[in-house]
Amino acid sequence: MNYAAIKTCDIANGPGVRTSLFVSGCTNHCENCFQPETWDFGYGEPFTSETEERILNLLDRSYIKGLTI
Repeated sequence: MNYAAIKTCDIANGPGVRTSLFVSGCTNHCENCFQPETWDFGYGEPFTSETEERILNLLDRSYIKGLTI
């Protein structure tokens, strides 16, 4: 699996301050999509154990209220 981005301090994609993971690969192909490059499953960076560890470390901050995928 690839991911397009990790937002470390996101207030736009869920309640409270969150960490957000934007994965690559979407078959919906919505009209007026604001990130059509993410339709490609090969777009972005590989999701590795290091990526997972980074996300877990980000979630360990007291002000982070959750993870949005």
